[in-house]
Amino acid sequence: MPSSNGIVRDALRASGGHAPGLLAVAVLDPATRLLLPAALASALDAAIGKAPQGRAVILVVALLALTTATEAAREILEKRSAARATLALRRRVLHQVLALGRAGQDAFGTGDVLSRLLGASAGTAPAAQYLVGLAASLLTSLGGLVALFLIDVRLGLFFLLGAPLMGWLGRWLMSRVGSATHTYQEIHGELAERFVDALRGARTIRAAGTAEQETARVLAPLPRLRAAGLDFWQTQRKATWQAGLVTPLVQIGVLAVAGLGVLHGRITPGELLASQAYLGYALGLLKQTAMLAQLARCRGSAARIGELLDVPAPPEGTRPLPDGPGRLTLRGVRVARSGTPLLQGVDLDVPAGHSVAVIGASGAGKSTLTEVAGGLLAPDSGDVLLDGVPLRDIRPDERRRAVGYAFERPTLLGDTLGDALAYADDPPPPHRVASALRAGSADAFVTRLPDGLATPLHRLRLSGGELQRLGLARVAARQARLVVLDDATSSVDTATESEITAALDRVLSGTTRLIVAHRMSTAAGADLVAWLDRGTLRALAPHQALLKDPAYRAVFQPPDPRPAPEAPAPDETLRLRLPGAEHPTMRLRLGW
Repeated sequence: MPSSNGIVRDALRASGGHAPGLLAVAVLDPATRLLLPAALASALDAAIGKAPQGRAVILVVALLALTTATEAAREILEKRSAARATLALRRRVLHQVLALGRAGQDAFGTGDVLSRLLGASAGTAPAAQYLVGLAASLLTSLGGLVALFLIDVRLGLFFLLGAPLMGWLGRWLMSRVGSATHTYQEIHGELAERFVDALRGARTIRAAGTAEQETARVLAPLPRLRAAGLDFWQTQRKATWQAGLVTPLVQIGVLAVAGLGVLHGRITPGELLASQAYLGYALGLLKQTAMLAQLARCRGSAARIGELLDVPAPPEGTRPLPDGPGRLTLRGVRVARSGTPLLQGVDLDVPAGHSVAVIGASGAGKSTLTEVAGGLLAPDSGDVLLDGVPLRDIRPDERRRAVGYAFERPTLLGDTLGDALAYADDPPPPHRVASALRAGSADAFVTRLPDGLATPLHRLRLSGGELQRLGLARVAARQARLVVLDDATSSVDTATESEITAALDRVLSGTTRLIVAHRMSTAAGADLVAWLDRGTLRALAPHQALLKDPAYRAVFQPPDPRPAPEAPAPDETLRLRLPGAEHPTMRLRLGW
């Protein structure tokens, strides 16, 4: 289970070969900085004593050049290591999200995932540069403190008077800033989630005229976000202010002791100049609030990533899938979400090479059944077998080749339309894609495109029906042994659906098909109908046999929203107006 410290270590490893370079710079930079005051002191004492100064000046110039070079190298290495770490962390988060599947969708919203993928990873990635910078600063500070002791023990002892207070302040700062960062990014994820929801429902918002209400809903977390941000900066300001009280007192005291040392002959003028420089380095030990705050932000961001990585992904199978006709079996399958059962003890046998239409009222569990049947969703209990092998035991690559999906709203991925139709870990050859386009009745509008299959996806303007036909073509090109069509023809008209169904029957002849359907024509065209009712399998039978049941027929009949007319009271007179009749009205006496 990754902790925030573990994620930070991962970021360090992800920086690749730049971490050793940063470490080398972290050692070389303090060394050159610590040698420079001593060289300056030597040059000054030589000038005062009228001794040869050539070597001392050359040493000073060389150290200045080396310091400049190490500073430039550190800047370059920091940026490159942060970029590599960001890329590695985002790959890991994205891989985890895809591995979680529906479990990840249930646990984390889209906006929340984006916040962790983009914001938290970018916040964690600079850990290497902050740690190396902190190490270099500490080495420089400790070297400066040792140099003060070497010049005069009294200088070092006076300096240490402020160390305990600064140590306590550093621990307090790390804890408060890390907590504030985690809270800030958590609220930012909530804001992103609301924004994504608003983008998805933009047409509904415009149609309902609720733009102002929706804007208020999306921006509702902003006050809490502002409060979390202010907490972060106020914490850092408070720590900086408290450190600012201690630092001048220590500085004045050490310089006063050094001045007395010159008067009493314990310290030379050159050593006085060096002690002032070394004091500046040593004071870095008391000025680490900004660096500690940055490191605490990294830990807070890492905690956000760790929450996502802590969710266990379903274990991957290792068994090969033997050759088979595509027989699908469900035994005692149960799925629940937030305590609400979606499927309850479903037993289903789909004969190999047959088509089974999944029918049921809204909320009956149709989509959940199709997700379970193809391995997109692991059931809470029960078994799903393909040709006698449990799906959870099959190797992922073989399961992907064996099962094909076409969804109600297919997503086209890739650079061009051709890429999207062949999108798979094992892309189908071009002749299969062309045949699948004809099967999905999509070849006509594809050939009308200026660049055909080479058309970039960002230039496509497709209707819902055209998009669904491309999704059907993509699954038909896979040549899977089990094809799951989840409401994949809902956006095409009845005539086009009949045409597509006939073509798919030819292309997918001998392929087992599970079809979520809402139209009676689709159910009538399937070999069998799996009738779901509130998460249970009520029947598996041919459509014509089920038509005898009024409850089954009611599945295809939308409820009449109009209230039933009230029956007239006994002996009530009904007045019927008859246009064109000799008498404009006539009375009927109804009595019963």
